[in-house]
Amino acid sequence: MERTMASWRFSAIAAIGFLAATALAQPAYAFTETTAAQQRGDIIRLKEGAPTEYVVKKGDTLWDISALFLNDPWLWPELWRVNETIANPHLIYPGDRLYLVWRDGRPQLTRKAQRTLLPEGAVALKPDPLKMFPYDALAPFLTHHVALTAEAIAAAPVILGDNRGAPRINGMTPVFIEGKVQVGERYQIFSPTAALEQGALLRHVGDVAVTLQQSEQLFEGEVSSPKREIRRGDVVLPVQQSPLPEMLMATPGADLDGYIVAALNERREQGMYDIVVLDRGSRDGVQQGQMYRALRLGLEVFRDEAKPRAVNRYHPTDDLSRLWRETTQLPPATTAEMMVIAVQQDTSFAVVLRSREWLSIGDYFVPVKW
Repeated sequence: MERTMASWRFSAIAAIGFLAATALAQPAYAFTETTAAQQRGDIIRLKEGAPTEYVVKKGDTLWDISALFLNDPWLWPELWRVNETIANPHLIYPGDRLYLVWRDGRPQLTRKAQRTLLPEGAVALKPDPLKMFPYDALAPFLTHHVALTAEAIAAAPVILGDNRGAPRINGMTPVFIEGKVQVGERYQIFSPTAALEQGALLRHVGDVAVTLQQSEQLFEGEVSSPKREIRRGDVVLPVQQSPLPEMLMATPGADLDGYIVAALNERREQGMYDIVVLDRGSRDGVQQGQMYRALRLGLEVFRDEAKPRAVNRYHPTDDLSRLWRETTQLPPATTAEMMVIAVQQDTSFAVVLRSREWLSIGDYFVPVKW
């Protein structure tokens, strides 16, 4: 007996495990060293050996430059907002020269804009200003992924299949859609990739143009731009827009904690500029721009052996004997700092802005405060 579409959805979502990511290389910089006497100031902690001047390069981000000067790069507004020469740091351009100076005991950045003499009547095409992080590289990940509650998945239109009867859709024949869509409109097809507590993370696998209405709830469409395998039961949603604003200012995290439950690149470990899914959302007080610190639980160590060793909880003997043997729980280790870039009701997406070691699915997070 065939399963109903509802049971298929439940089984598909329940069968999916948590996934994860790789790191991107951080850029290299050439700069002039500061003296030890310049490393002072009790408001902003300058990084040891911070440069006294730096020429902005194509491909730099505000975060990259702030990380050159500050131990805590998310405090970059404190370094730049206090002087009038950089009133709008997001309007810094490649070729501009930045100087680290001290005024009233506080470090500040000043800017000398690059100037080019042009023949009379010539027009200079100015490069794009710097972004907080590489928006262009991250935006597609956000438009190609969405986290939905179980209720939203159950209410969304779905792909019923085609007349071939195969579980996979090849896009060569018309497909049928069950649910409320509009003839003449184009939609995106999403397939679940990771189970979440309230629903699932879904990935964009292709597009469909609705061409014909067969009945009140049955429509026909043509698949285009298949990116991954399309299956019966995949969800049909309106075209997603990037939630990234033009400028994000870092703010302290809300008073909450939670877990990293998925990653958009579908790998187990995450690094610089990878995007992860947090199990807290707007309902919990999460907002765009908030900073959080990812931590990994410290190891539990047997102390009653000649040579202390970590407890292997996956080994039956170790897991059982820890109930009566003497153990010590090591403190948690910080793995990364993250900024929230998109928020939904029960989940949010955060980009890893500094990675001390690999961040893993299952690590927990706490707010960064300043």
